[in-house]
Amino acid sequence: MVEQAHHKGEVTGPTPVPATMKKRILSGITPSGSALHIGNYFGAVKPQIELQNGNETYYFVADLHALTTVQDKEDLERNIKNVILDYLSLGLDPQKCVFFRQSDVPAHSQMAVVMGNYVTYGHMQRMHAFKDKLQKGAGSESINMGLFNYPILMAADILLYKPEAIPVGEDQRQHVEITRDMAESFNNKYGNILVLPEPMISKATGRVVGTDGERKMSKSLGNVIGIFEDDEIIRKQIMSSFTDPNRKKATDLGKVEGNPVFIFHDLLNDDKEEVNDLKDRYSKGMVGDVEVKERLIVAHQRMFHEAKKRRKLLANDQEGLRSILREGAEKAAMVANETLKEVYTSIGIINGLNK
Repeated sequence: MVEQAHHKGEVTGPTPVPATMKKRILSGITPSGSALHIGNYFGAVKPQIELQNGNETYYFVADLHALTTVQDKEDLERNIKNVILDYLSLGLDPQKCVFFRQSDVPAHSQMAVVMGNYVTYGHMQRMHAFKDKLQKGAGSESINMGLFNYPILMAADILLYKPEAIPVGEDQRQHVEITRDMAESFNNKYGNILVLPEPMISKATGRVVGTDGERKMSKSLGNVIGIFEDDEIIRKQIMSSFTDPNRKKATDLGKVEGNPVFIFHDLLNDDKEEVNDLKDRYSKGMVGDVEVKERLIVAHQRMFHEAKKRRKLLANDQEGLRSILREGAEKAAMVANETLKEVYTSIGIINGLNK
């Protein structure tokens, strides 16, 4: 639930928010265990964090979703902590948003039990994650129910907060669509209780090319530039980046367009005058690849210096992290529990025997 951009669409359901008011947005972050790289950051994390400005935003660490693939206690704890540190270090501000762990708000699991009754088995079999597993050779008998039921829990996550918009990548649009289907099925039976959210699909930075200059930046492909790794690792990653393959020496005219190093400069280097100068000299054969990469290393250090400092401080403040998450969970639960109460009352779980 990460790649996003502002997308306005009709909101079906109770009391749509007027355009002049803040838009309520919910965004989930799965603690997968992969270290952040600049492709993640510019393609998803940065625009995701920026949504906290001018909107009513809820961000949650989807630790229950992580159980579909991470089933080691130490790995899960480390992954959760790293995600929390990454986002807080890169600018997520608990004073501007509600930031919490999914598992700290029991209403998520309770709502999932309810919503499973408003989607069919056939519909669930058509979900991408399930079909992808089958296409990769997994037998249906080997796929755990956590993965199969993933869209139901995701629908519960979303519907509890009645958001108008959900920032997701194109590959997760289907999850928002099935959430809308479940909400519509529920509303048809019990009235307009749940809001049908709109997906916010990013069309901006999106795909960031890797250091190989060919494929999307991905840790599994080994073509990344990290963020929080040691300086020497970042240096090696940048210095190994492909440039213009037809350029044999520094005096050859170089190609700037599509050149990975200049793509990275455009993203990382806030000194645009320097970037334009390097592009001009490169195209005229007046600067070598090494200098262009050295300047990129400096730009990378400049962009993430403060984030690295914050991350080290936060990593040594366990009680501070607990306090942020505890306060976030309390705020989230106020909204989630109210929706769950509405749902329970509508379906008859809350009745004359327990009011």
